[in-house]
Amino acid sequence: MRNRQMLVDKLGKFTQGYRDRVAIVSGGSGLGKSWVLEQIGQRLDGQPHRLIRSNKHDSTWPLSGLLSFISAIPLKLSPEISGLIPDSTNSEVDRYRIAIALLQELTEKIEPDTVFLIDDLDFMDPDSQRILGFLASRLQGNRVSFIATINSATVPEPFDVFQRFSLEMMDSLTLKQIAIDESVFELQDSVAEILVCFARGNPGTLLEHVRSLSEAQKSNQEPLTLPYHARLESSSTLRALEVRFSAPQITALKYIAIGPVLPYAVALEIPDVTEHDLSELVNAGVVRFSQELLTLPNALMRSHLFWGIGSMQRRHMHQLLAEAANSIELRLFHQSRADDSQIPSRQLIRGAVRLVEAGLIHAAIEVAEWALTRLDSEHPAPELLLFVQQLIRSGHLGIAWRYIKYLDGFNLAPDEKLMLLNNEVELRVLEGSNTPTASIRSAVEEHHVNSLALSANLLSMSALALCLDGKLEEAHADLQRARRLFSEAKSAPSPRFQHAQVLHDSYTGNQASVMSLYQSVIQQKAADVNGITFLTVASALSTLGYHEQARTALLPLLNGTSTEIVYQSLGLLYEAQFAITAHDVPRALRAVERWNSSSSVDLMRPLPSIINAWYWIMKDRPDQAGPVLDALRPFAIDQPPSIYATLVTELQGLQALLSARFDEAITYFQQAQLEYGEIVSIHYVETCVNLIEALSCAHHAQEAANEFRVTQSLMARITGRHAKMLILRAQAIALSGDISLARFQALLDMWQPADGQLELARIHHCFGNRLGTAGRQEQSIEQLVIARTIYRNIGALGWAQRVDSQLSNVTASTSEDTYFQMLSTDEAQVVAMVRKGMTNKDIAEELFITVSAVEARLTRLFRKTGTRNRQQLSAHFASRSI
Repeated sequence: MRNRQMLVDKLGKFTQGYRDRVAIVSGGSGLGKSWVLEQIGQRLDGQPHRLIRSNKHDSTWPLSGLLSFISAIPLKLSPEISGLIPDSTNSEVDRYRIAIALLQELTEKIEPDTVFLIDDLDFMDPDSQRILGFLASRLQGNRVSFIATINSATVPEPFDVFQRFSLEMMDSLTLKQIAIDESVFELQDSVAEILVCFARGNPGTLLEHVRSLSEAQKSNQEPLTLPYHARLESSSTLRALEVRFSAPQITALKYIAIGPVLPYAVALEIPDVTEHDLSELVNAGVVRFSQELLTLPNALMRSHLFWGIGSMQRRHMHQLLAEAANSIELRLFHQSRADDSQIPSRQLIRGAVRLVEAGLIHAAIEVAEWALTRLDSEHPAPELLLFVQQLIRSGHLGIAWRYIKYLDGFNLAPDEKLMLLNNEVELRVLEGSNTPTASIRSAVEEHHVNSLALSANLLSMSALALCLDGKLEEAHADLQRARRLFSEAKSAPSPRFQHAQVLHDSYTGNQASVMSLYQSVIQQKAADVNGITFLTVASALSTLGYHEQARTALLPLLNGTSTEIVYQSLGLLYEAQFAITAHDVPRALRAVERWNSSSSVDLMRPLPSIINAWYWIMKDRPDQAGPVLDALRPFAIDQPPSIYATLVTELQGLQALLSARFDEAITYFQQAQLEYGEIVSIHYVETCVNLIEALSCAHHAQEAANEFRVTQSLMARITGRHAKMLILRAQAIALSGDISLARFQALLDMWQPADGQLELARIHHCFGNRLGTAGRQEQSIEQLVIARTIYRNIGALGWAQRVDSQLSNVTASTSEDTYFQMLSTDEAQVVAMVRKGMTNKDIAEELFITVSAVEARLTRLFRKTGTRNRQQLSAHFASRSI
């Protein structure tokens, strides 16, 4: 890697000198040419530069490479040049006239010290290469640099006069370190060695494998086959082990390697292996000991050991393990490997289901894979369907997908087809991918007679997807039919039916139904309630603005009451989302961090990205929020839009509002309003209030007032104190003159701690904006300073930065003294005494007032400063004197 860093340093000089400003970097595919250009681009920082990427198709169209170059500038072609561009593939190209005309335009329009980075120059058509070679040579006098990469050993003729740098293969140690550094997850040394073996010296190939592996791990996928058959010679590994360990320990390692997992008690049954031998292996870190099981964490070592054992010896070892195994599932596995017995594959797969239930996922996969390699004429579809269900419940969605696709090739019975479709749709719901509602209805029409309950559950999940897409009437129709089918089947409605019904009720404002289910759930034992039901009730309550109740409904999942791991994981995700909706910024920030540190970060796409975008916006990290929002843009333009698309649009509006791009924010919030369609929720209220605020900040006072009048009745459909406070703030913004100021003051007087610190800060913030509009500059600064303090205290740094920008624009004299100017004389005295450590009783005696009067003044001080107790209040003024 060091030679590439040196090359980047050297090429940097080509972008700063006055001569020799053209360089060629050559190397085969996968050697890291694109990485070199990206590194140069990052180092250029503020220096103007353009990256032009070529592809193999560019060589077949005349001047296609040159047009890519022009598009990257971007440069509007003059009529003179446009007339020289051929209009067919057979036309001749006047390279000289085009080059001269372009040189004249570029000399006038391109900034000095501009750098053009051209990737895969040799993919361009020859005419483009010659013209660009001419421009690269002539524009050096204008301090314009060209750095290009090529795949072939031969440099294109127009560039062969320039200096060339060749990229060489990388050594294994360097590649291994790159793999470890670039992996999103902690990468085992053994896995890194396998990747290096595949890369064959090419860093680009290595990075491609690392990205692929990281994506698989983010999707919760695991290795799906028996030990990887290493290309490296196993004898060298075995010799190295023989040097380090005794013969009994080598024997133990071989038994552990043929796995899939080896119970500690069984290992002690191996001839000549003692407890001391096993302890030595565990202490050396070669063997992992967990849940009374021994495993080899080094995948490469296991591969060498596994394939280094002869087939006859391996059969003998499996036989011994089968006799000593204390697990029925593993006994069957080893017996089938030992004598190729006629143990049915379906029996092995049922064992794999039980292994998943026990949390032994690697062992379960290996048993299932072995069972499927032994299939003759039997098709264990029912067992595999159970296996898929258990994988989904345990949160291993990526692995479950593999077996769903595998089952697609079977000739399934009608009820099995419906069961498979149920599993597929359930998995799609958990992943957040599109639900095939049309396919569901078609399958139900074809097979519902055979499986009424399965068909009803499928329609329930179709209704759920339709609710999330805002198609409430279609969702209602599916729910009605699902209810009839459950009735005909004489079966209780499934948890997914309840989920869809309650979500529909929350979107249509049927609060009585939601609250009734909530009361029913909290009165039951948590162990008797399905995990879906907890999520359902909590989500519906949050949608209606009942945030404390939503959190109460979610607590059983957060406390680990549910035995289904996937719902425990979703509990963490929804905890973050509900805290964001409730405006509880500190709790939301912690919840997002807990979710990100969990092992199931790829559930419910794109919700994890949405909460992370919000997180980075609050953290005032546009460098982190920007890429996340860019990745979410495809969801924001969904047709028709889903509820998630609307949330993405709202986030884009929030980021624009915090960046003072008010017209842009207005556009986003108006788009989000339209996307809600029939759905009126607390999110809709939030969008309306943000739109009214953006209109007011953009000095569209009349439009803000009109917007409030138009949406007031719709917003009022959401009851609860949270919605009420939002609507009153919108009203205060929409009003004008002294009436508006009075409403803001009334809002501050009615605020209660349960309303949340963010809402208090937003009231102060909007009040400060209105005071500034009214020309009351000192009072405006006072309110803005209070808002900024609260924002900082709760961690809403994005909002704090917005206030900072406003204060810096208002006056340069907005110093920290403003903190004291906002205190009355009595309040300043109380602060001074609190800092001295005096009790409320001492302060009351000193000031000749009652203790309750002291408490009232402290309450006002907490509200003004955004602090919550005496310690925070004292710390707030610790570095200042009153």
